[in-house]
Amino acid sequence: MSGMEKSAGRKPTRKGAAWTLSELKRLGKSPDSVIARRTGRTIKEVAAMREQRRIKLATGPRRWTAREIKLLGRYFDAELARRLRRKISDVWHQRELLHIPSIRPLKSRKWTRAQDKLLGTRPDREIAKRLDRKIWNVSWRRRLLEIPCFYEHLPWTKPQLAMLGIKTDEEIARLTGHPLKAVRAKRCELGKAKPDQLMNYWTPEQDKLLGTMPDTQVARKLQRSVAAIIKRRVRLGIPNRSPARHVWTPEELDLLGKMADTKLGEQMGVAGHVVAFKRSSLGIPQYRGPKESRVAWMPAEVELLGKLPDDEVARLIKRSVFAVVARRELLHIPKPNPILPRWTAAEEKLLGTRPDKEIAKRLNRPLGGVIHRRVRLKIPACSDADTSGYPGP
Repeated sequence: MSGMEKSAGRKPTRKGAAWTLSELKRLGKSPDSVIARRTGRTIKEVAAMREQRRIKLATGPRRWTAREIKLLGRYFDAELARRLRRKISDVWHQRELLHIPSIRPLKSRKWTRAQDKLLGTRPDREIAKRLDRKIWNVSWRRRLLEIPCFYEHLPWTKPQLAMLGIKTDEEIARLTGHPLKAVRAKRCELGKAKPDQLMNYWTPEQDKLLGTMPDTQVARKLQRSVAAIIKRRVRLGIPNRSPARHVWTPEELDLLGKMADTKLGEQMGVAGHVVAFKRSSLGIPQYRGPKESRVAWMPAEVELLGKLPDDEVARLIKRSVFAVVARRELLHIPKPNPILPRWTAAEEKLLGTRPDKEIAKRLNRPLGGVIHRRVRLKIPACSDADTSGYPGP
């Protein structure tokens, strides 16, 4: 039997034998039947090993069967693609070739054969303007038909080549009309460096600042990143003599709460929030300034709290908004809730006649309220209206 097999040119069977490295490299690159015939194994054994190693088998396009063609137009393309395990574009393309209408035809204009021939001959923007369509619609149709994008190879002149490496790529693209990618590719092809890549070299004066103050302050002063400051200091072997974590002395602790946190931080050479955190952790109250400098609240000023908005009260009594809010909350006075008047028929007639911003200013109403009222009444916006992201009717 073995002699007959050898005479017939067949390989001896290797069913159940250990897999070699060369056999494993073939999995997924050739059909399972071909690998089984060349290695002397069964197709079931090759498929089991390929699935065990999670190797996908590259298969060619499947032919459409009569049963699959009968389903076209009876289901949505996405649903039929899921059932048949095909791409949505394949289902759509096969349905269009057979002139089978969709189960829910699009309301947009259909593409004609003459319009399809224009795709890829000019840029999508020009074709969209010529056919009176949206740019995304033209790009989607071109990609669906697998038509490559139009690229106009403009010739490079000697003055244009002389600008490469001297002016920025964006400026050259704007002046010559070449795409930005083409300018970059041409510059790299000629071996010219990018002109806007300026090396910020370190000077001896900048090196002297390293270690004299925290790295964050050095970075802020030299307009560099903190990582660059640390890398340069470590490379030069300069220790961090002024670490970010401040060591408090008894004299500095005695000054907490006796002056403003920002002023004390400037005096100590640390940030103001570091002083505020240390003061609050020790339970020391914040410095409020001398009592003589505080202006006492008059009864007439207190009566305004809660009746008018805080910013308007602060403007009338010439105080800060923070002071007004703090005083109102100290006296447990609720925040005023302004009740806008009802819309009248005369006000509603103004909606849509002018931009929403002008109507809001004219009626002394918030812009959001004007837009909401116009949308609710299904009144179209003015052509030059600024809706600030609000949807139209």
